[in-house]
Amino acid sequence: LYVGSLVALVLAGVMIARRNLAEQGITSGFDFLYKSTGWDVNFSLLPVTANDPYWWFFLIGIVNTLFLGSVGLLLATVVGTIVGLARTSSNELARLLGRTYVDVFRNIPLILQVFFWYAIITHLPTPRAAHEAWGMLLTSRGLYL
Repeated sequence: LYVGSLVALVLAGVMIARRNLAEQGITSGFDFLYKSTGWDVNFSLLPVTANDPYWWFFLIGIVNTLFLGSVGLLLATVVGTIVGLARTSSNELARLLGRTYVDVFRNIPLILQVFFWYAIITHLPTPRAAHEAWGMLLTSRGLYL
């Protein structure tokens, strides 16, 4: 009885939504996936132009997400290994640095760390106002080598 009522409620909602969309002349469906986007992305592992369809941009988003997730996983593994080895080191300074790193980042909630780094990055100079140091530019848009 419960499942039947739930199915009837969902079907009624779908029918009402389709009728309202038809009355307003709004089409629904997945036909838009084959239309040209008209815009470009800054970074893509796959070739992309502004004339590519929406489905290609969804695929690019998935590939970029997997790539950046893999890079993040690799960097987190490297940093974690280095800090873990530092904490178990016989060197007093390395042990102190490793313990301090863990204590600081363990006791600050992740959302506060995100806000902190966001505030730092957004207050960096623009690319035209950046100062060069050792052949690098650190700007609000990124690190240029």
